[in-house]
Amino acid sequence: MLITAIIPSRGTTGGILARCVASLLAERDAKLRIIVSIDGPDAPADLEPLTRDGSVTVVTGERCGPGGARNRGLQHADGELILFLNDDVVPAPGLVDHHRAAHRDGVPRLVLGDAPFAVPSDDHVIDRMTRETALLFFYSDMNSVERDRDWGFRHAWTLNLSVPRTACEPFDDRLRYPMFDDLEWAYRVTTSVSAPVVYRPEASVTHHHRYEPARVLAREALLGHQALALHRANPACASAVFGDRFDGSRASTHDARALITADASQEYTHFETVATQPALSANVHDLFARARTWRMAARAAGYLAATEGKPSPASTGIFAVGTGV
Repeated sequence: MLITAIIPSRGTTGGILARCVASLLAERDAKLRIIVSIDGPDAPADLEPLTRDGSVTVVTGERCGPGGARNRGLQHADGELILFLNDDVVPAPGLVDHHRAAHRDGVPRLVLGDAPFAVPSDDHVIDRMTRETALLFFYSDMNSVERDRDWGFRHAWTLNLSVPRTACEPFDDRLRYPMFDDLEWAYRVTTSVSAPVVYRPEASVTHHHRYEPARVLAREALLGHQALALHRANPACASAVFGDRFDGSRASTHDARALITADASQEYTHFETVATQPALSANVHDLFARARTWRMAARAAGYLAATEGKPSPASTGIFAVGTGV
């Protein structure tokens, strides 16, 4: 079974993209093709030596967001199976074979592989939170559940996901930020072909993406900002995720504004202080539960910015958006 791995990238990953590609090439799989789709006109120079044997194709173009970059890669894909990867992951040995095996019976499905975060040498509380809680992904809830459970489209993260080429829909390039672009796509794919999303932890990559508190805060704001874009692009998908929250209505806007309180700001300040301490100095699950207040407020701030036609707020001043707080 011929597999095409598609890796979208802004081309600014400090060498990890080349390491991702090199790890795939180390499999020496004759039925693997790799397409690196650069979201922009320039490819990193360290990719050039990896393209010489013809197994790796690099495509470039105008900025179009991660979904548009994947679409650009799909235009060049000839595999029976598509494997989507982030540009900041390092595949474990056997990744391609494990994905191939999960599709060998020919039944359409989306196969999600594992993606544990790399453990830094100066491990902090926030690093443990990303690995052990649902702060960013839900892997921590998946490993002890039955193997063939259908996890649904909300778990179809394209950082390590395979799908038959015949079931693969184009991504909606109106969702130009890395938030909900894969979720909206997965909603359409799983609906159109009645395909489940199954989890295969043996198909593993290591995720080299370290977060600081300010980046988590900005990510939560982007989630709220792009929620409105999702409502506009695919109302059925947005309704399945958010119900009537963040839909642009007067009631939703009023409810969002009410979430941005002084308490939310204080809770984030507490989180920021604890999160940067050594990894074993706090109970990460208690801290995660306490984080709900400021996370929802940050989402509300991002959503309110979207309703006013403004970009998602940066990490500074999020709780002051339209509230005076």
